This record gives sequence, structure tokens and C-alpha cells, in this order.
Amino acid sequence: MTTFIQLHLLTAYPAANLNRDDTGAPKTVVLGGATRLRVSSQSLKRAWRTSAHFEQALAGHIGIRSGRIAREAATILIEKGIEEKKAIEWAAKIADYLGKAKNDKKPKDPLTNAETEQLVHISPAEFDARKSAGPSTGRRKARAKRGRSRFVT
Repeated sequence: MTTFIQLHLLTAYPAANLNRDDTGAPKTVVLGGATRLRVSSQSLKRAWRTSAHFEQALAGHIGIRSGRIAREAATILIEKGIEEKKAIEWAAKIADYLGKAKNDKKPKDPLTNAETEQLVHISPAEFDARKSAGPSTGRRKARAKRGRSRFVT
């Protein structure tokens, strides 16, 4: 049998209502006979992600969290000379590949369906590599000409 120590720690937070329930009241929990504010791990993680210390420690290598990555890909494709209609079509396929793509029947903006329902995370290096990639070669290039490309580079 192994020996281990399990620690239960209370952390003091300032009286800022970090979490509220559906009625707008601060979320609380009774712990040790006292009512205390309840802080979710989600709010703590967001505070860490947005802190200056976190950004400094990662030296600017913080990824992008967005549902509009495929929309940005469409913009890049159009800037590189791809026909707008094709770029929008490809961006919608990219969005569908990244997650559940929006599926508006009559979108006001043609790039609406090039967005995902959930956030997608991509590193700056991945985004820059896709942004600076030249035209594809070989079989992919031939498929792209026929309009059957699965991936856009």
C-alpha cells in the first residue's frame, strides 16, 4: 500500500461575484459550517489564460480560440486570388471538418456557414503556416482544379 497526502485547501478570493446562478444571485456553498462564495474552475482557468503572467511565460505563443477560423481561411484564400464563391465553399468545408459548422438556410452574410458552433483552438504557428502556404502540388492540385479538393493549402 502506498502512502499519500491529500490536501483540501481553501483559497481566499476578494468579494467579487465571480459566479451567479440563473436568478442572478451569487453562487454559494456551505463549507465548514460557513457560507462561502463558490468559484468555478472555468472562471479560474479563464483568469489564468487572460493574465499577464501567463502571456509572459508563454512568450506570445498563446493559441487562437475562435469559431471563425474557417472564415479567416476564406479571407486568406480570396486575398491569394481564389474565386470568392469557391473560397466560401471551401471555408464551409473547413468549418465542417473543424467541428459542427453553422447551417443557416438563408444567411445574411455568405460566410456565416464558414463558422463553427463551438470554439476551435489553433496555435499561432499552425495559423501562420496555413496563411503562408503556397499552392498545393500533385494530386491535391489536380483535385482542386476539378473542385473535389478535401483540403485547401
